[in-house]
Amino acid sequence: MVELSKYLAGYIDLGILGRKEAYLFKNDRKEKETQPAFRLVIKENGGWKEVGAFWVKERKEAKKEDVELS
Repeated sequence: MVELSKYLAGYIDLGILGRKEAYLFKNDRKEKETQPAFRLVIKENGGWKEVGAFWVKERKEAKKEDVELS
């Protein structure tokens, strides 16, 4: 049985290089926290080219006393 994976698909505008099909895949082979959680690839000349990497980040909420009022 083939296991299906979900991914994001769309297009990226590279200006004078044109519009390319783009795919964002979850990095299932991630072994360390420093490795990206997702990889961005484009379809180019019948093949795949990795053009980006993404990490999951969390934004910490500021405490009320840390907020500066003007």
